[in-house]
Amino acid sequence: MDLLISILEVPNDWEVYSYILIRLPSQLANVPLFVQNGHQLSRLCGAVVLHLEQNSFLGPPASTGLKRGDVAYCLYITLTTLIAYSGWFGAVRTQGMVNVFLFGIGKWDRAVKCCIHALSLCCYEMPRVVSKSLPSILTKMSQIISQSYVAMDILEFLARLARQPLAHQSLPPDYMRLIFGICIKHVQNSREKRQTTNDAVVAPDNARISNRLSSVSGGMGPSAGTSKTELPEYVYTLAYHVMTHWFLAINIDRRADHVGWITKNLIWKDRHGVEVVEEQSQVTLDMMHRTAYLDLGETVKPSVFSSSEEHVSKKLWLVGMSIISIETELTSGLTRIIKRQASGTTCTTYQQHTAALPAHHVAIPDRSTTGPTAICPQHVFLQLNSTISPMPIPIQPIALPDDDQCKRAIAAFDRIDTVDGHKAGVIYLAKGQTDEIEILANTSGSEAFDLLLAGLGTKVPLQGATFNTQGLDRENNNDGSETIAWRDRVTEIVFHVPTMMPTDLEHDPQCANKKRHTGNDFVNIIFNESGLPFRFDTFASAYNYVNIVITPEKVKTERCTLAYHDDASVPAPLPTPEYFFSVQVQYDASIPDISPAALATIVSGPSLPGYVRQLVLNASVFSLVWSNRGGGEHISSWRSRLGEIRRLRQRYANTGTSANEGYPGMGTAEDRGGAKSYVEGDDWKGTLAMGGLAEEGQLLMNLDFTRWT
Repeated sequence: MDLLISILEVPNDWEVYSYILIRLPSQLANVPLFVQNGHQLSRLCGAVVLHLEQNSFLGPPASTGLKRGDVAYCLYITLTTLIAYSGWFGAVRTQGMVNVFLFGIGKWDRAVKCCIHALSLCCYEMPRVVSKSLPSILTKMSQIISQSYVAMDILEFLARLARQPLAHQSLPPDYMRLIFGICIKHVQNSREKRQTTNDAVVAPDNARISNRLSSVSGGMGPSAGTSKTELPEYVYTLAYHVMTHWFLAINIDRRADHVGWITKNLIWKDRHGVEVVEEQSQVTLDMMHRTAYLDLGETVKPSVFSSSEEHVSKKLWLVGMSIISIETELTSGLTRIIKRQASGTTCTTYQQHTAALPAHHVAIPDRSTTGPTAICPQHVFLQLNSTISPMPIPIQPIALPDDDQCKRAIAAFDRIDTVDGHKAGVIYLAKGQTDEIEILANTSGSEAFDLLLAGLGTKVPLQGATFNTQGLDRENNNDGSETIAWRDRVTEIVFHVPTMMPTDLEHDPQCANKKRHTGNDFVNIIFNESGLPFRFDTFASAYNYVNIVITPEKVKTERCTLAYHDDASVPAPLPTPEYFFSVQVQYDASIPDISPAALATIVSGPSLPGYVRQLVLNASVFSLVWSNRGGGEHISSWRSRLGEIRRLRQRYANTGTSANEGYPGMGTAEDRGGAKSYVEGDDWKGTLAMGGLAEEGQLLMNLDFTRWT
């Protein structure tokens, strides 16, 4: 080890130097071999960092056809492998690693993807170190925003960072706008690309796939890290996804500060100069409207009424792009209010506190023809939504009828999830297993496999589940009594785990019941303890696009109880992960490179679940977009909910159920429900937009609700 480091520190012979550079990363992946050599690993890290900082590494001879950037790329691959060992390095060394990755983004085009991927891994392995350099990292990424071939990499880095609070908790508030600016610029670029080509998604050839799936030991050729594949649909979807997560990551007392600026930049003009807010922007604005002043969790429909349903009156209205349901107990005034929006549903209660009548007050007669009535839902609605100020007819609330058609529409809306749902298989391979049926028949995994499951999500019961189980039976335990699931405010992942499903080889010898789930998952996690390389075609399926292959390496604790600090000459005890893991993402031959783990990446045990979960999420988002590339596009749950609201407006605007009956309306034919176009007055011009009224050239002022809150 010392000899190898000496050669790297002062390289003289190109053949020896290049041989080491090409093969060293795969050797460092043998964690049990190196983990006890903390001092040498720290020294190796220091040598690589110094050469990259000073550009002092040995360059290739002209006869090789290689460039210095190719050598730098190999050094960065080595440094990326060393990230997993960062627990043995001191603060100076780890900060140097992050700094040199940042330096590489602007210095070496050949290595820019590798450096961004490495910083993504650092968010998990050394989040506090990343936190110190985060302003510089974001600034650097904003400077390369025009390099569209790294758009996916930048956005995936921001997606990982958003879910790692330790890595961004110290970020100055002003840098939030820089993040939103990066996202919006990529939205704009993707919109332009999608409008100028019918087939902007470029699939790589099989040769490039093969090269990408091989380790770096295959050579210094240009196949890795230089792909120019652009996927505007995925970038577009991912940019909005990142924007949403970062908005929710802002402290609640600062969110409203960003609404106006984001709104301004989500409005664009079409070729006719008309201001437009596309659907994905509309649901993003809806999300901000619902969460700018709210950090509570999801609401549930409260059971508030003590009387029978016959003493409760219910009314529905369309107000802008929301559905308002008000149910009022006619005698007490106790009211349940449900507001359905594209990005979520809010349930609350309301009650008017009525004083007792004075002794000298005459009795108030009950003039209702339907029974004792003291208050109606319409009264509650007026208290919350209206004054006697004139309201333009086109934007007056639309009272929805209490008929079967409307009830079915509301029921269909409520069946659409308030979060985007994803699914992924988690498949265990025991020693020597290569056969599909033998693998699916496993009824348990190893200790390391169980640790992964515990970190990926929460064990939840399936019977009677109220969430989307992604096809798992929730009535008869046909797919097991429990599964693993994970959810945040905008995303939910349900994992299909064959070891948690019933195994009955007598009646299901092909394990078809398990295969019908994992075989239809775009993404599978393969926990490979077979001792053999995993082949992508092990599971025959037309739908498996991505396999995340995890190979564990257990480290004996007694072999690595000591670690070395940069500023100490003696070893000092540090906590040691019991497991390290090799993580590599494999793709179907038709899928481009979208992952930082296309080359095998070493990850420590504590960092593995979060790192893999984000790989799953990004791969699933991509797969949903990719599967619709032939025509149309993937529609998120929020956009599906928005579509239901728009259909209700089209159905009931300018009808007998609406105050707009007979009024010609404004905006597009779709907005007007088929009525003729009309603009009132000679001096005022405007249009219907998103269920509201927008003045000409003033869409931002009309949309920014923080101006009057």
